Amino acid sequence: MTIDKQHYVLCSHCDLVIELSNIAVGHKAVCPRCNTTLAKNNSNMKFNAAMYAACSLIMIIVGCGFLFIDIRIVGNFIGISLLDIPKTLFFDKYRYISALFILFVLLFPILNLLIIILLCSKLPLTKYRKRDLLIVYEKFQHWCMPEIFLTGILVSFVKLMSYGSIGVTSTFWAFCLFVFFYIKSLVIFSPETIWSEIHRNNFAQGILQAGKTGICQNLKLCSCCEAILPKHYIKCPRCKQKSKIRERDKIQWTIALLVTSLILYIPANLFGIMITVVFGSPSSSTIMDGVIYMWQAGDVPVALVIFIASVAIPILKIISLSWLCYFALAVKRKNNHNCLKMKKLYTAVEFIGKWSMIDIFVVSVICSLVRNQQMMGVYPDIGVTFFATVVIITMIASQKFDPRLIWDLPQNKKID
Repeated sequence: MTIDKQHYVLCSHCDLVIELSNIAVGHKAVCPRCNTTLAKNNSNMKFNAAMYAACSLIMIIVGCGFLFIDIRIVGNFIGISLLDIPKTLFFDKYRYISALFILFVLLFPILNLLIIILLCSKLPLTKYRKRDLLIVYEKFQHWCMPEIFLTGILVSFVKLMSYGSIGVTSTFWAFCLFVFFYIKSLVIFSPETIWSEIHRNNFAQGILQAGKTGICQNLKLCSCCEAILPKHYIKCPRCKQKSKIRERDKIQWTIALLVTSLILYIPANLFGIMITVVFGSPSSSTIMDGVIYMWQAGDVPVALVIFIASVAIPILKIISLSWLCYFALAVKRKNNHNCLKMKKLYTAVEFIGKWSMIDIFVVSVICSLVRNQQMMGVYPDIGVTFFATVVIITMIASQKFDPRLIWDLPQNKKID
């Protein structure tokens, strides 16, 4: 089976107009200029996406209902459920981190799974309801982090082994299945298919020329539903969202957010992120202290994971986004080779950005488990708040950046 309908798309990364036709089942179409995925043809997309989403929801219900992980410290048994983690952070007066955990690990993923089920079911939804659900789905997708939390749990096991004996229950494996089914449903689900059911994607008033940029043809891309619009359209007829031919003002937001994150990055590394109390004697440890501890204990791979995710990635992301802003604004002579390298850099920044949250989740798990009041207790410290804020601000900065500015030629900058 193939998709025989011939239609045009406007690449969201390089602004190239491309004519698509005959996408075979199980295959995808990519932009010949920047290799961005443009469309895919999954067999039984709706059924498979809804099935995996439903299985994922069942697993998270099981995962939240029972003990998740347990630890035995000097004969004392301590067990927590998934919901005990934000509860502990809340009572430790770290409500900010507790809220981030609930939103990123539980609420946003569950809402997106429900949206996938609704959109892929045979319920008689109006096109307006489908539009609203798709808009919510796109906004939440960047902030869903269950797979990062699962990785944080595995990393925290190495640290917890120095405190006592670790045990996992069947609920832990249910959460692992939740993450697996969640990722599977996201990979299969195609928002473009649902958008095409609401309305066509091409609102251009003339004949499109494939192989030329949209800005040269007075066309723009809707940043919400990726419809092709004439330059003078203020709102997209399909999703009713406002759009511009270029988001040049957002690059100023990107630069301002990068400066803010760089300022916050200093206290995030100077202040402790975790306080360990042994026999009433507290000691605070920074991110680098944790890396050094893991390295000296012989857990070199774990030390490298924490160092890369929590120390290297944030600063590299700030440097990379700064270089992208400079390239978009100041470089006059551009060629496809250099632009493609910048596009790959931007894609990497978008992908790895939220993985810096892994250290926040490690602290959350350890602080929730190690609570033997007589002998030992582990509590979050102020540095964890600064660090979480750095991660969030850099994520927003990358989303504000318009990657099409990488490919724009100097003469196109005059077009508003």
